[in-house]
Amino acid sequence: MKSRYHIIWLFTLGLLISCSKSNERPPEEEEQIFPPEAVNLVFPENNSECQEGTVINESQSSLTFSWNASEHTDSYEIHIRNLDNGSLEVYESVNTEMVITLDRGVPYNWYVVSKSESTLEIAESEHWKFYNAGPGVEAYAPFPADLLSPVNNETVASGTTNILLQWEGADVDNDIAYFEVFFGTENPPTSSIGTTANKELNVDISSDLIYYWFVKTTDASTNTSISDIFKFRTE
Repeated sequence: MKSRYHIIWLFTLGLLISCSKSNERPPEEEEQIFPPEAVNLVFPENNSECQEGTVINESQSSLTFSWNASEHTDSYEIHIRNLDNGSLEVYESVNTEMVITLDRGVPYNWYVVSKSESTLEIAESEHWKFYNAGPGVEAYAPFPADLLSPVNNETVASGTTNILLQWEGADVDNDIAYFEVFFGTENPPTSSIGTTANKELNVDISSDLIYYWFVKTTDASTNTSISDIFKFRTE
């Protein structure tokens, strides 16, 4: 008799456990959060003279900046830097275009940052340059060179005795004549170490020093531009 009750009790317990498990809810899956993706810039075009703006007065015009929408993005920041004086303006938008007032006859650099409300991660587009057309401009100065290598604040390995400086240059009129490289341990460097029509120059270096360098670009009309100053350290 006890054996019979024991079997019934085990059977009942099994049913209770089975019911309990069947009533349990599966754990909810965590929502996957994706970082925003970088946009593709559309307009103003890279290394161009932009004449499509609406003239406001002799010194200013408005221009419609546009870019393609990016995935997992809630808003955009438009960064525009005046390459003549280095001033930076940042604008916010939830759309893929924005009308912005600029000085005329001035070179600009611009890029877009994609942002999401779900994460602090951001994505940065390519950087493009253009000239905002101005009155009476017959020949534009070249864009400031983009320094490529060594990258800013790089540390060069011990035992390195020379390094290749590399940069990129562009001009709306496509008439760059030469590049002049300034290099040294002073900031800013005052010593010109040579001119070249190429976009690289090999220089000798010593250990345990900080070097600074920049590139001056000259075109066929003797217009000039100055790049940013980069530095690197040798071990």
